[in-house]
Amino acid sequence: MKPRVPAIVFAVLCAAAPAMAQGQQSGTLGGRLSSSDSLALPGATVTVASEALQGERTTVTDINGVYSFPGLPPGSYAVTFEMDGMSTVERTAAVPLGGAVIMDQALAVRPVNEVVVVKGARPAPVSSTAGAFNLRSEQFTLMPTARTPFGLAELSPGLTDNTPNNNQVTIGGAFAYDNVFLMDGVDINDNVLGQPNGLFIEDAIEEVQVLRSGVSAEYGRFGGGVVNVITKSGSNLFAGGLRANFTNPAWSVETPLEKSAGTTRTSKLSPTYEATVGGPLLRDRVWFFAGSRIERTTTQGIFAQTRIPYTSNNDNTRYEGKLTGTIASGHTLQGTVIDNRTDLVQPAFGGSIDPATMTTPSTLNRLYVANWRGVLGGRTFATAQYSQKSWKLQNAGGTSTNTFESPFLTRGTTAGIPGSLQYNAPYFDSTDPEGRNNQQLTGTITQLLSSRRAGTHEVKGGFEYFVSTRVGGNSQTSTGYVFQTDYKLDANSRPELDANGNLIPRFMPGSSRVQIWQPLRGATIDLTTASLFANDHWVATRRSTFDLGLRFEKVSSNATGDISSIDAHSIMPRMSGAFDLTGDGKTILQGTYAHYTGKYNDVQFSRDTNVGNPDRFVMQYTGPAGEGRDFAAGFDPANYTVAVSGTFPTANVFFGDNLRSPLTKEYTVALAREVGHHGYARATYVNRKASDFVEDFITVDGGRTTINRNGLVGTFDNSVYRNTDLARRDYQAIDFQGAYRFGGSLSVNALWTVQLENDGNFEGESANNPAIPSLIGDYPEVYVAERSFPMGRLDDFQRHKVRVWANYSFDMHEFGRLDVSPLYRYNSPRTFSLVAPAVALTPDQAAFNPGYVRLPASQPVFFGARGSQEFADYALIDLAVTYGVPVWQSLRPWVKLEVLNLFNNQQLIAWDTTVAADLNGPKDANGLPLNYIPGPNFGKATSNASFARPRQGMDGGRAFILAAGVRF
Repeated sequence: MKPRVPAIVFAVLCAAAPAMAQGQQSGTLGGRLSSSDSLALPGATVTVASEALQGERTTVTDINGVYSFPGLPPGSYAVTFEMDGMSTVERTAAVPLGGAVIMDQALAVRPVNEVVVVKGARPAPVSSTAGAFNLRSEQFTLMPTARTPFGLAELSPGLTDNTPNNNQVTIGGAFAYDNVFLMDGVDINDNVLGQPNGLFIEDAIEEVQVLRSGVSAEYGRFGGGVVNVITKSGSNLFAGGLRANFTNPAWSVETPLEKSAGTTRTSKLSPTYEATVGGPLLRDRVWFFAGSRIERTTTQGIFAQTRIPYTSNNDNTRYEGKLTGTIASGHTLQGTVIDNRTDLVQPAFGGSIDPATMTTPSTLNRLYVANWRGVLGGRTFATAQYSQKSWKLQNAGGTSTNTFESPFLTRGTTAGIPGSLQYNAPYFDSTDPEGRNNQQLTGTITQLLSSRRAGTHEVKGGFEYFVSTRVGGNSQTSTGYVFQTDYKLDANSRPELDANGNLIPRFMPGSSRVQIWQPLRGATIDLTTASLFANDHWVATRRSTFDLGLRFEKVSSNATGDISSIDAHSIMPRMSGAFDLTGDGKTILQGTYAHYTGKYNDVQFSRDTNVGNPDRFVMQYTGPAGEGRDFAAGFDPANYTVAVSGTFPTANVFFGDNLRSPLTKEYTVALAREVGHHGYARATYVNRKASDFVEDFITVDGGRTTINRNGLVGTFDNSVYRNTDLARRDYQAIDFQGAYRFGGSLSVNALWTVQLENDGNFEGESANNPAIPSLIGDYPEVYVAERSFPMGRLDDFQRHKVRVWANYSFDMHEFGRLDVSPLYRYNSPRTFSLVAPAVALTPDQAAFNPGYVRLPASQPVFFGARGSQEFADYALIDLAVTYGVPVWQSLRPWVKLEVLNLFNNQQLIAWDTTVAADLNGPKDANGLPLNYIPGPNFGKATSNASFARPRQGMDGGRAFILAAGVRF
């Protein structure tokens, strides 16, 4: 099904005229003009000019002396204040992405021709009530950090990268998949995992903003936060650059695990090339911007458990083109096209431990965007934007139909989690390509309203129409089978290999299983979210401002088979207030209250369809016992005769009435202060409580269904998805944020997050499995809550996270400039649980069966609270040194050296946590073991990820990255 924007949307646009926007691609500059005796100055003229703006913009102060410039492209602005009989004042302001810069000004009675130049505006982190973190390109290009949306966002307080998958963040204790990544106002999220698609060129990124609390009503479809990125658009000056980035596996020090295995990193130079250029086609009328990125990189890794080295390849090519034109005074039209093609060689997923699991996926990704911004009269500003994103994954799994070349998953006795390790063959199915697309129509209209009694109101309204489309049956295996059994261990409790270097599966009657998959290839679902929002920025008095917002979202779905499962709506208040404690704008007390409704994830809200949900029988092996890849009986489906479980989305999975995404309620209190003329400090307390989680319920009242699929017959208990508060996730933290510039050469930034609470009984996601249900609603008469899903510290708990960086610039005039930028990173320990993953039901539990068709064969059993144990904390120091020299006019060659993990900290920060239940020890009232037995590798490193890493996705100790190029 191809999503279409209904005619009613255009009718609303034409009738109500609100241009619409998912968040902000711009900033706001505003303030109050007064006389020297603090009386308001209505009718004064304010003009702004910038290289980021085509032409100038002018406005007039209202009856309360208030002015506002919404929709300014982020950048540096010259601001001029003029009024008859008053001195003219000129100031400068740095307008950040999504930020509101406050610039109050007093005008004195002086000769008209006198011009006074004064300092810049109040820092945005002081004036803004939102918990926002901004970083501009002139800062991060000098830093030792990844220049991707994820890499830049990771520096922010209020979030961590303690997530199940790479390139994810968890904001405010929310799920890692439940954030929105915006690129120039366009949702570039992966529809399933919530990672940002690679629809960017690093050198084209202009600024990144992370909104982690107090988020306004303009933003929706998230339960965590927003990562908002804008890219360059050109200007009246021709400018651009060429850049080459070089990495080499041999430039990284081997981990202790690699050294113990005798692995030496192979020397292979991996280049990534970037080129950008922009400038005027017609000065102040038409600008262009173009960019390209070509990556050919090789990385080395080592498989967990087996310690077999492997090499991954990444061939990536990206192109971007953008045109920006002023079609009439105050009206700008912009069009963008971005294309991204990636070909990889890599393990199937993070739990792969065998060279036979390597895959060669290709991803095709493209984005089209059209945007309009316009000034309608002196006090009205509007925007409209349409975008279309397409994403297709192909060749991502196996191709063989030979049963002996089926993928295997471990059952759990050799790993910490059932089914966590994968071997024997590639997982997934290359004959079932996956599509994840979206269409988005958005915009806003802003109007300034004034009165003497009610103050000044900047009212903004808008609409968003968003369609998320997923295509594919999510076939897990090209053979139709996934076997579940553990592999043989040698005398040292290491995986034993056969004569051909393959792991040796052990087929055990009563324990080994086979999953029989029956996907519907090409199945499609559309999830449609229609939203309205309104926000009133109210300047109530000279010292107090309020933002009163409301957002409405209505969600529906339609899937192959004419299945329409979702028809839900939510109303979300978003409110904030700020009070100037000192009367000079330097010390601000702020508070916010907000509701956020989580993302309607394409996985979670299609579970009653065959989109991404194949039919599946799980059968138990009945014998004979044996081992090896040549043991034919173990590979014969006829020897798996006992139906253990099954999932049949269109037959025994149901959605309850009014099923909706989870709700998060948040309040914050913040104190912000200007420090001198060149710094600020801010502390924010954040309290979040989530509710209405989406959970499956398997109960006797839910009934049962008899299934007949291609000759396989079985009766299964039904699964009903409902919203529930039985699941818990609670978060409290204090975020500290500060910066100071010492003169013109040294600047320092410091960020610190202290998590006071990040507790719950519901993780809700795992590697490659977002939005998954738990045991909380299943077999309530049988499972014991405090033993199988206890409360405690969640996986993304991290008491302290500190990021401190500085830049010192040595200006050597005609000999160039040298920038030295150190970065300090501290992460306190992550948590883990003592849990035996697959403990058989006890006779006492089985006796409680009130009439289920079949009880689960096993259960996880916790020994203590969730997250009762800790790994190790660590600190790393990175360093970047950049040298550039002027050659002619703006032509400047440069070179940058990054040294990550400068002091080669190879501390063990995570380890094997496998435990087994002590079945011969004491038992609780339900017959469950009270003691555990550590596994043979407990406390030992299992992969390179067990050691402090230079950067996510990079293994090893100290690592070097070299970049060189030219800017003009």
